[in-house]
Amino acid sequence: MNIIKSDRQYKDLMKPGSFVGSTLTASGIKNTLIIFHGISGCNIEATHFRSDQIPGGGYIPVISTGLNEADCIQGGTEKLLLTLRTSINQAIAGNKIPEIVFVLTSDAASIVGDDIKTAARIVEEETGVKVIALDTPGFAGGLVHGTDAVLAELLRLQTCHCERSEAIHPTITNKWIASSQAPRNDNFVKNKINLIAPHLIGSKNWTNDTDEIIRLLQGADIQVNLNLCRNFDLNDISQFAEAKFNYVLSSEELRNFEKICSNINFDMVKENLPLPIGIANTEEWLLKFAQKLGSVEKAKEILVEDQKFVQKQLKFNYNFSWMSTLMYGKRCGILAHAKFGASVARCMLWDFGIVPKVIGLIAETDRAEKEALELLKEIENQAEFTVLINPSYFDYGNHLKQAEVDFAIGSIQDKPLCIGHKIPHLSLAGFNFFNQYNFIPFPSFGIRGVLGLMSELSVVMEEAFYLKNMISLNNYESLK
Repeated sequence: MNIIKSDRQYKDLMKPGSFVGSTLTASGIKNTLIIFHGISGCNIEATHFRSDQIPGGGYIPVISTGLNEADCIQGGTEKLLLTLRTSINQAIAGNKIPEIVFVLTSDAASIVGDDIKTAARIVEEETGVKVIALDTPGFAGGLVHGTDAVLAELLRLQTCHCERSEAIHPTITNKWIASSQAPRNDNFVKNKINLIAPHLIGSKNWTNDTDEIIRLLQGADIQVNLNLCRNFDLNDISQFAEAKFNYVLSSEELRNFEKICSNINFDMVKENLPLPIGIANTEEWLLKFAQKLGSVEKAKEILVEDQKFVQKQLKFNYNFSWMSTLMYGKRCGILAHAKFGASVARCMLWDFGIVPKVIGLIAETDRAEKEALELLKEIENQAEFTVLINPSYFDYGNHLKQAEVDFAIGSIQDKPLCIGHKIPHLSLAGFNFFNQYNFIPFPSFGIRGVLGLMSELSVVMEEAFYLKNMISLNNYESLK
């Protein structure tokens, strides 16, 4: 395993900023209103990514304050106040009062320094609706920064240590504080966990994959207490303390959120587990969880049941046998979020016989990078490959070409790069937005997800088999 860290001065990877992470997290809370205090381009980006939460979820409005060039010089607080008052009063008039309103900033508004917290306090006092103002410019960080900001604020609202004395619902808050400060009853909480930030896992199919994670855990007698934040009811925050562990699926470090959890004696899942992609990863992931929190026997039962389900679809299926033979021994490149990319690489090698030759890992924090590399160590003696840490597209493309891969796995943003290098491309990573055009609610995770993966891989293998020569002709000579 050859590890190369990017030393480029420029950063050209598609990495959404903090305001996208905060929008994605807040839009997973039911009956929420988001006021986006920024210019139109950033607002459009945040609104588009918000659409990830819609399939199988709900629609959360994102209302822009409509900042223009003059506001970015002279300030836009008046526009923020007007948008807050108008939006909330219209909601009250229509008897659709939001549980909570988030004010999120993009880069321009943050640089101007509009006093968003004072504006939030003024309108909250006027309307009685809780308003949270968060400074989430892209230059402050990426998806993890924005996600951390929203999750940490939700916990601050529920603790007695928060800066504001008034919580969302006093009765709920008192219950939550009491349960978090009371001695833990191991029989009550021993098999409950909270899933944290599922949208960070790096799968374009993350909504369905999260549902599969929940199904598998429950099948192994492990209760998923809360899913922060996917179809999340704000009133359920009172149940946060009933879980024994918080499980950050992506392994990204949510510093502020985790610090608050530590202060109130909440444990994090510290074991470095792969994401349950494919058969081998799923077995390792679920059995280790079951040993710690659930029933190993029940975990084995659901694994066997799912294997039989897959076998029933593929046994004596000549389309499958032909395609699986075609893909065996092929070489691939991968560019994805760190833990997702490492888990996909293991799955390709162990379950499909596809050799990962170039693995690009995208990570915002050291923990995500470290854990992904640890997972890849388990296959370093079975295949020769190069790992690129937060590579530039330029470097990733050159390594793909040098490795002579048959196809690449990534997200839609790197597809033009691969096509330019005459390499067929499969979008498995990234977000639902712009990547996912399979509208059947079926997972890519778990043993059952092998059927979905096989279907996706078959498409790119068909391209590699039939179209690679056609792609190679697309050298743009005809455009000169």
